[in-house]
Amino acid sequence: MYTIETPARNFAVDNLQNAYLLTTENELVKYSPDGIEQYRYPNNTMGSISAIDATNPFQILLFFPDYQNVLLLDRTLGTTGQFNLFRLGFFQVTVVAMASDNQLWVYDDASFQLKKLNEDGDVNAESNDLSLALGRSIHPRFMMEKNQMVFMSDPEVGVLVFDVFGRYVKTIEIKGITDFQVFGGQLYFLKKNELKSFHLEALLEKSIALPADVKEPKKVWLSAERLYVLEKEGLKVFGY
Repeated sequence: MYTIETPARNFAVDNLQNAYLLTTENELVKYSPDGIEQYRYPNNTMGSISAIDATNPFQILLFFPDYQNVLLLDRTLGTTGQFNLFRLGFFQVTVVAMASDNQLWVYDDASFQLKKLNEDGDVNAESNDLSLALGRSIHPRFMMEKNQMVFMSDPEVGVLVFDVFGRYVKTIEIKGITDFQVFGGQLYFLKKNELKSFHLEALLEKSIALPADVKEPKKVWLSAERLYVLEKEGLKVFGY
């Protein structure tokens, strides 16, 4: 379909097929479904952005781990809210994600717990101590909520699954991955430059062929009609 020739570290796609690229200069750029640049959000005062969550296209989440800050942006990338995790008493949050009810999921590495915070920063739900439940500490790299479940990856452990109350359910033993996507009842991830899917009910894994001109994918995302592939030179968008 088209290529956005902007070198980027990461990207996200919302359910309206807008794409959000995090450039190598730590700037967030929003593109329309046609690949046209719409808005930019620069912020170099809080350190590097480690995560973008576009689950809600009207409330984009950015995580700045160095300063333990979460910013919320509107559809024009204007700031609408902030969670200063330091002020809320959290000093070692490693991953965050938007909840379907617009609350905030955080993994607190100090207490080894997944926690759900409301807009005031109060804890509305939390897991037990996961170091006790798993018999080891974990080091999550990515998290997302989908279909009333929370999924969190640790390359050495796999993908941990929780219910919407933060209760630990199980671990999917797919190791060696960081980013992933849950879509259409399957978990999609890249491994050794190959796109794979894991069916969450049938528990079957398979490989999926990428377009021929994709050589070294850094991240892949699927929507109902599109495949987004981040490579060194930018974001490639394919129809299927």
